[in-house]
Amino acid sequence: MKGIVAIIPAYNEEVAIGSVILWTRKYVDRVIVVDDGSSDRTAEVAYLAGAEVIRHPQNLGKGASMKTGFQNVDAGRL
Repeated sequence: MKGIVAIIPAYNEEVAIGSVILWTRKYVDRVIVVDDGSSDRTAEVAYLAGAEVIRHPQNLGKGASMKTGFQNVDAGRL
């Protein structure tokens, strides 16, 4: 699928992630959230808000989260 993709790294952002995704979806074709080992419901809230979600089992950092997002877009996954 071609188009504009937003990759959002997130760590324990349950409270804010939903509104960020809803706002972002107005401007892009796809939103991918990389949940970087969150201990809260970040991944669930992101999915319910319409994002494609990738989860890291533990916190690896923002750079690793971005790399994971780009690898999945490039590989045609999701």
